[in-house]
Amino acid sequence: MIPEIKKITKSLSKLQQRQDKVMQLSREVVRLSGESISNMHAKRHREVGRQLARLKRMIAQLRRMEVGFEYYSMQAHQEYVEAYVLYNIISKGRLPSMRELGEGEVSYMLGIMDSVGELKRESFEELRSGNLDAARGYYEAMQGIYDSALHMRFANSVLPNFRKKQDVARIQLESTGSELLRLGGMKKQGRNKL
Repeated sequence: MIPEIKKITKSLSKLQQRQDKVMQLSREVVRLSGESISNMHAKRHREVGRQLARLKRMIAQLRRMEVGFEYYSMQAHQEYVEAYVLYNIISKGRLPSMRELGEGEVSYMLGIMDSVGELKRESFEELRSGNLDAARGYYEAMQGIYDSALHMRFANSVLPNFRKKQDVARIQLESTGSELLRLGGMKKQGRNKL
C-alpha cells in the first residue's frame, strides 16, 4: 500500500475543490465583465456602477484563491481589465494604470488590447448619433493604445496571443479611421449621417 495515501488523497481533494472554485469564479467574472461592457455601450450607467463594484470584489476574491491556478483565471483578469479600461476611457477620458487595477503585466496588456474593439464600437455608436468629435476621441484612444504597444514583441509563452491582438487592433483602427475619414468628408458636404 502507498504510504500516507489517505493524507495525499485528502490534500489533492482540497486542491481539486479550490481549482473548481477558481474556474467557477473565473467564469462568473468573464460573464459579468461582458454584461458591464454591454451596459456601457447601452449607457446604463447605474447598472454599470453596480457591476464594476461587484467585479472588483470578485477579482479580489479570485486573487486570494487562484495561487497555482493562474492559468485558469487569466481570461477573467483580461476581461476585468478590458471592462475597467473601457469604463475609464468613457467616463474619465484616460487609461487606468496597471497599479490602479492591481493587475500584472500580462493580463493588463491583453485586456487593454481587447478594449480596442470595444472602443471601435463606441466610436461607431457616436458616429451613428452624429457625434463626430466623440467618435474621433475614441479613435484617438484606440490609436494611443495601438501606438504604445506597437514595439512590443514577445514570445507567445511570455505574452500569449498578443501579436494576434495587435493585428486585430490594427485592423479595427484602420476601419474606424476610414469611416471617420469618409464621414468627415461628408460633413464638409453637409451630410453627416450614416
